[in-house]
Amino acid sequence: MSKYGPALFSVALSIGAIVGYFSFLRVPVIRNHPALYVAAFALAAAIAAVATVRAPRWPNLIALALSVTLLGLGGYFNFVMARIPLGPPILRVGQPAPDFTLPDAKGTPVALASFRGRTPVVVVFYRGYW
Repeated sequence: MSKYGPALFSVALSIGAIVGYFSFLRVPVIRNHPALYVAAFALAAAIAAVATVRAPRWPNLIALALSVTLLGLGGYFNFVMARIPLGPPILRVGQPAPDFTLPDAKGTPVALASFRGRTPVVVVFYRGYW
């Protein structure tokens, strides 16, 4: 293997992880579980770090900088920016439900507040059409 082989492999692995992620973006298993391509960035960074320690030349340093940058950006995007926000607190038994408006079966908007004090309300959610 040439003296820049590990650096080139590191860059190819990083770019391959990006291409693979965007190629399979419509597949929920790939889109919702970023650990595979973040692990690829980490492996690329480790390979580039070893190559840089063995031969501190500019191609190895560039490969290390690229893979560490992608690892940082990928980790930040998937574990900080893309986190699901915390929802409202859970309702307890006997606590009144918050007011909301939803369409009924005919599409007419119906507010929960319009039923308060008049009649008991049962809210049913169904998935819709298959």
